[in-house]
Amino acid sequence: MKDDLEKFIGENRELFDDKEPTGKVWSKIKDRVPARRHRFLWLWKAAAVLFFLTSLTLYFRGDLRTKAQLLAQKEKISSDFKDVESFYFELISEKKSLINNFEDEVEIDYGYEQDLQNLDAMYEVLKDELRSNPSKKVVDALLLNLVVRIDILNKKLAELEADDLEQETWEANDPEI
Repeated sequence: MKDDLEKFIGENRELFDDKEPTGKVWSKIKDRVPARRHRFLWLWKAAAVLFFLTSLTLYFRGDLRTKAQLLAQKEKISSDFKDVESFYFELISEKKSLINNFEDEVEIDYGYEQDLQNLDAMYEVLKDELRSNPSKKVVDALLLNLVVRIDILNKKLAELEADDLEQETWEANDPEI
């Protein structure tokens, strides 16, 4: 059926194309179409402006809220870290003073201090990073730095205590002393 219609239109094409609508018909169509389109055009414009203003408001409120949350997080991380940092620094100070007490009795190899100085330099870089970009990863790196320092000092203390014990044993077994 469809093929028959297409065939009929194709064969009689000139008969369909010879007639044109009058200008009166086109003017009626023209008057109706823009009127309908203009009737709701103001509604679309208002909706676009409302959407734009809502988007801006949500963006800036979210941006301000995010900044406030970051600031609060930064202060919390900073205050929590200060307590832990002071504990570790006190522990490091105690270990250093114990090592310094061995100075009188045993000759100390100060090579470990170079490692501590390197760790201290890395610590300062991490502290700067914490100030500019506070995050759990940076805090973890700072804590690891402090733990490594304590480990180095503990190893040095164990070494000094072993040397001291060896020297005491040697002195006890040497009859000339």
